[in-house]
Amino acid sequence: MPTIGTPYAGQMPARDKIVDIYTAGYLQATERHLRFATGHLGLRLPPGATILDFGCGIGSSVRSLLAQGYNAFGVDVLEYWNRDFDKYWLIGDKPPAEIAERLKLVNPANYRLPFDDGTFDFCFSDQVFEHIFDYKTTMSEIVRVLKPGGISLHNFPGPNNLMEGHVGLPFPWLCFSRSYLTLCAWISVIRGTETDWRGRVRSNTEIMRFNNYPTKAKLRKIARAAGVEITFLEVDAIMFRGGGRAAPMLKWLRKIKLDRLAVQIAGLVLLQRYMLLKAPPTAQREVRG
Repeated sequence: MPTIGTPYAGQMPARDKIVDIYTAGYLQATERHLRFATGHLGLRLPPGATILDFGCGIGSSVRSLLAQGYNAFGVDVLEYWNRDFDKYWLIGDKPPAEIAERLKLVNPANYRLPFDDGTFDFCFSDQVFEHIFDYKTTMSEIVRVLKPGGISLHNFPGPNNLMEGHVGLPFPWLCFSRSYLTLCAWISVIRGTETDWRGRVRSNTEIMRFNNYPTKAKLRKIARAAGVEITFLEVDAIMFRGGGRAAPMLKWLRKIKLDRLAVQIAGLVLLQRYMLLKAPPTAQREVRG
């Protein structure tokens, strides 16, 4: 089944290479997913549990998870670890063969995952779902490769966020407009932070071509059509982690039982999506049967 309007077909555009994606920040995100899945959602992930990083890049999370005793794999739409490595990345830490063999290419023409049904106990992604253009197939495929009782967690920005993180401009939903991008480029020239406004507009337009920001309502509708159960847990995640930099304020608000309400209000414009994706209970019973 072909994807809908995917920008990944054909020759990918030239882009600046990224130095050292094997970062502590990405590994910390992986650990946050694990802690939330096991500590809050009660998912059992003993040593040897199978885990999939959906959007694995060069496999830094896979390397870390293997070191922790998990049976980890990764998928991506480009072979960052092999054929596309030198084309897109300037990284001294290319994954060794034993890691690269666990990283699989997904064909963006159909998004089918190269794994058997019921392979994984847990799947996660971080900053990936905003680059998907066939959510129905993607959701169905993730659920297909999960074991009965398995879950997946996905952290990604939505149209509600104040800033579009890929181009660094406010109001993500406006960033698809070339007129808006042009206006922002002109402002940058006036402020002296940019000299080539045309080049900036071309660059940001190309970047935004690979971004997609459906609303929660649309994602729920797609999930229903795909026969998949989704829940948004960004408030639960913040509460579980203690609030991060807002912890002192939340501690005070907790005394008057307003901490969760405050997070819910702030989340309308500040929090990224944190989506739980799994098979509905009826489907899980059918698999067991």
